Amino acid sequence: MPPAPPTEVPAMTHLVMDDVRSTGAVERLMEDSWKARSQRASRREMLVETGASALFLLFAIPLAVAALNSHEIDPLLAGLLVFLYAISSRMVQFPIGAGYVVPSYMVLVPMLLLLPPGIVPLLTAAGLVLGSFGQAAVQRTKPERVFLAISDAWHTLGPVIVLLLAAPVPGGVQQVLIYAAAFVAGCLIDLVSATAREAAILGVESRVQVRVIAVVWLIDACIAPFGLLVVDAAHQHTIKILFLFPINAILLLLSRERTARIAQAQRRLDLVAHERARLQSAVGRLGEALAAKLDLDALADIVLRGSVEALDADAGRLIIEGLPRSVTTEVSGPPGVARALQAAFGLALANGEPAEVEHVGVWARALPLSFAREAGEPSGALAVAREGRAFRQDEQEVMQVLVERASHAARDIIAHQVLREQALTDALTKLGNRHRLGGDLEEHLARQSDDRPLVLILFDLDGFKGYNDTFGHLAGDAILARLGAKLAAAVSPYGTAYRLGGDEFCALVAAQPSELDTVIAAAAGALHERGENFAVGASYGAVLIPHEAATIDYALQLADERMYARKKSRPSQAADQTRDVLVRIMRAKQPSLETHSVDVARLCLRVGRRYGMTAEELDELERAALLHDVGKVGVPDAILEKPDALESSEWDFIRQHPLLGERILTAAPAMRPVAVIVRATHERWDGGGYPDGLVEEKIPLGARIIAVCDAYDVMTTDRCYRGRRAKDAACRELRREAGRQFDPEVVKTLLEELHALEPSSMTTRVIHARPNAHAQDGEQVVAYLHEALARHKDSAVSLNAP
Repeated sequence: MPPAPPTEVPAMTHLVMDDVRSTGAVERLMEDSWKARSQRASRREMLVETGASALFLLFAIPLAVAALNSHEIDPLLAGLLVFLYAISSRMVQFPIGAGYVVPSYMVLVPMLLLLPPGIVPLLTAAGLVLGSFGQAAVQRTKPERVFLAISDAWHTLGPVIVLLLAAPVPGGVQQVLIYAAAFVAGCLIDLVSATAREAAILGVESRVQVRVIAVVWLIDACIAPFGLLVVDAAHQHTIKILFLFPINAILLLLSRERTARIAQAQRRLDLVAHERARLQSAVGRLGEALAAKLDLDALADIVLRGSVEALDADAGRLIIEGLPRSVTTEVSGPPGVARALQAAFGLALANGEPAEVEHVGVWARALPLSFAREAGEPSGALAVAREGRAFRQDEQEVMQVLVERASHAARDIIAHQVLREQALTDALTKLGNRHRLGGDLEEHLARQSDDRPLVLILFDLDGFKGYNDTFGHLAGDAILARLGAKLAAAVSPYGTAYRLGGDEFCALVAAQPSELDTVIAAAAGALHERGENFAVGASYGAVLIPHEAATIDYALQLADERMYARKKSRPSQAADQTRDVLVRIMRAKQPSLETHSVDVARLCLRVGRRYGMTAEELDELERAALLHDVGKVGVPDAILEKPDALESSEWDFIRQHPLLGERILTAAPAMRPVAVIVRATHERWDGGGYPDGLVEEKIPLGARIIAVCDAYDVMTTDRCYRGRRAKDAACRELRREAGRQFDPEVVKTLLEELHALEPSSMTTRVIHARPNAHAQDGEQVVAYLHEALARHKDSAVSLNAP
């Protein structure tokens, strides 16, 4: 009996299951077809089986008609045999290949020998239909398979033809030969019909089909003698045909038990396939998600552990070299795998090619990470190892995909780190910039303690501008790089150095209170350099964080103010001496000029800080603001103090005072930058000013700031020719002239500063931003920090007191 019914199935082509599937072709065919056995017949199967059934009936019906015309048939015996055939061919089924083996020969032999042979093909077809109908009734098969069952009766035509040709059947050896010929004829027709049908439906290879049929023939050959015994018993008493029931019952139990075990094994196979597919799919999704990671250590750990798990490995290693800090992660395993793992890893890293090594039953496979193999480029490899099994092709492919995605993600991470490092690093000195300072400050604040207070020190170079003007920008860049390296080395035991731009440096240090004087002195000393024709030093201001400033912006502002105060507290140099002489001359000429200039200078400094000017630029701005009216010493007092409107000739005197001021200041070389600003303090934004008629940004920024602050102070103080205006009125006037007489941005900045100077917003600033100037000397800076720390501790004690 051939495997029946054949079912169309998708071949199981998952390479990931090769190590757990059966090795035999017959068993694999059964595994591939198992799920499809309970599925509905496909269109192709319906067409093929319908054609086979119709063709069978073309042969069976004429044979049955001839048999009925020439023989009488016992209906009871025929019906009983049909019923038994339905049971043995459809209820008792042992799965094999794409179908089943059934013990039908136990009933087919009695049918052939107890009934006219010509009617047997039609009766077996009826038994198959009856059995299939019973299966459909209990939902063990699909309804459309009831009629298709007829095609499984083809094998009966061979024995019938032999018996009809040999009738009557003689006894003895000839009888045995005829029965053997009948069996062989049935096998041949079975082979042709089953091979043709299943090739048309399933595309099963002929050699696989022959293997299946051979097993069926062997089983049928073993079952057929039982049919002969039943025939011998039935010749004595027909009722003995019922002996087939207990035999079929035993076979039914055996078939049910075998089917259950096969179904359980198939479920386990499906579970393994599902779990392995799930794991490999998860690894694939993991690879896609790796690009979102920005941490190389986390990436390496995820990739390695995912590879070890996906490939069921015992150990693994992943290393990325050629970076400022090498990345190494490892999953250790049994001692025996280490040597093979190291060997494969070394080969892959050295040759840049996949490597597989087997050593004493341990298989190791390594793949290089696909970085560019050029000098200075990073390199790396991933290796896994396990005992007892080589790596299958599908596992190698999974590992390759994971390594490619990991390499891509690593390249993105490295590129991001390079860009981030560039964004946080000053290109000239290689020190951190202001962005890095902000990030480092947040990290320090998280672990800051009173035992090691956090101090921010802001430095501004003294004499650098003169050095730069004298020796050129290249020499200036070189000295900045040298001083930056010296500062970094000086503070390295305690913290980090930064360059904020221009000639401004900064240090963020954490030291014990007893070490603060040493740290600050070392940092300040590092920014000194002296030569035959130059001397560069540094002014600095220090802030205790977070006790005095909780944000980076306020800390820098406070340090800048203290640094500038210290710069101003130093003994006067040539420019300071010149300034002091000229201020005294202005005081002697007209005392109100000095008061006005001091007020204007104070406003200018505040506006200049909002513009982010360096300490040296602020110093020039302040000098220019103090001396912007120095040219008025050449204007007659009668004109300066005249309460009435000035005449044209008197205005000519007034318009000359910027030029006179420039000539006075230019006489002192140290004051020449200030002279340029003073000359332009009466220019207008729209070009209608004097003496040069400059327009917009062609006017020096310092001159634009002085012009606005000067106008505000003039409007808000008493004059000989009019009284003072209210501050709100003065601000409205400035807004009205913005874009005409004044730079609109400078006006906006001054108004913002004036708003910030309201009493409600000045309290904190006055307390913290105005330390005594003498406290900014070297030792007194440290003393001030100690005092601030002590105040903080006292405040903490008082807050915690009951």
